[in-house]
Amino acid sequence: MFYGLVLGKFLQLIPLKCYRLVYTVIQKVELMSEDDLSFQICSLPDDLKSIEDGREAVLEGVLSFNENKTSFRPNTISVFMRDRKNRVVGGVVVGYSFGDWLHVGLLWVEESFRNKGSGTKLLKIAENEAVKCGCKHVELDTFSFQARPFYERHDYALFATLDNYPEGHSKYFLKKDLP
Repeated sequence: MFYGLVLGKFLQLIPLKCYRLVYTVIQKVELMSEDDLSFQICSLPDDLKSIEDGREAVLEGVLSFNENKTSFRPNTISVFMRDRKNRVVGGVVVGYSFGDWLHVGLLWVEESFRNKGSGTKLLKIAENEAVKCGCKHVELDTFSFQARPFYERHDYALFATLDNYPEGHSKYFLKKDLP
């Protein structure tokens, strides 16, 4: 059961715990819809387990829906770079193929390993794995304060820009044909 504070016309939710919203209330308002559904607001690090469970349920629902409509089920591709102590010092995470496209969700290299070819190796490994899965194209996004020149050096072409995302910056969408 979920509760909130009514302050004038606005409902303000300030969770003490993610999995149960409990408050010292001025006026108690039940946040249960007419169809007996409740809504949970989660924010890190309040309840990682609940976030993971919810994310998995939503992801599986979307994947099933998309598969029914397209007959494609994405293949997940993740590549991690580790140092001698087995610490992850870089990687491509949340990469997945969908049809003949690879989506690169995140690519990161620890500062001390940058400008040494590590990002290029990670990207190439992910692209090669995608080709093995039948991908012919790859797409990704990056911000104006991140790595657009890096991707362009690797033959990615800009196809869209979202300005002021966040304010004062831009989000770039790039794509590339794979061999």
